Amino acid sequence: MKIFFTASLSGKEKYLDNYKKIVETLEKEGSEVIASHVLEKNRQEVEKESLSERQDYQKQFHKWINRADLVVAEISYPSTGVGYQLTHALEKGKPVLSLHVEEKTPVAFIGRPSEKLILASYSLDRLEKILPRLIKEAKDQMDVRFNFFISPQISAYLDWIAKHKKTPRAVFLRNLIKNHMKKNKEYRQK
Repeated sequence: MKIFFTASLSGKEKYLDNYKKIVETLEKEGSEVIASHVLEKNRQEVEKESLSERQDYQKQFHKWINRADLVVAEISYPSTGVGYQLTHALEKGKPVLSLHVEEKTPVAFIGRPSEKLILASYSLDRLEKILPRLIKEAKDQMDVRFNFFISPQISAYLDWIAKHKKTPRAVFLRNLIKNHMKKNKEYRQK
């Protein structure tokens, strides 16, 4: 599994050991983890970058997130940049595992704004025990690609929905199926 790891650069002073332990545990589980942008950079380096360099860096984040199967974030230290990355990941339909130390529950994610968002507290001594369970939960949130053929009329209608209702075709179809599943009494009994 390919995992994009993110965390606050400003929070490295306090949480760097946590970041390293999370990445190390994910790698022990057999995942390929993209984390050098957090572990090897610091906030001062990023602040010295030109606008062009920052824009290139932002494009790279998008590529990493788009290619990842899962996004894991350490969110104990508030960061608008990390929040932006998580929002981008959720918009792309990626499952997001947001970890925070037990005493630092983030207010922004209370109420679980997305079914693809998993919010979990941890301590360093319990991390190796809980992370595999959380990764399994996140895998259950991963989308499965399903392709099928449609008529030109259906395609035109889906294009119209996308344009006029501002709803992507896949989201519209997924919602139709979810609504049908809720209404289907035979399915709900299983």
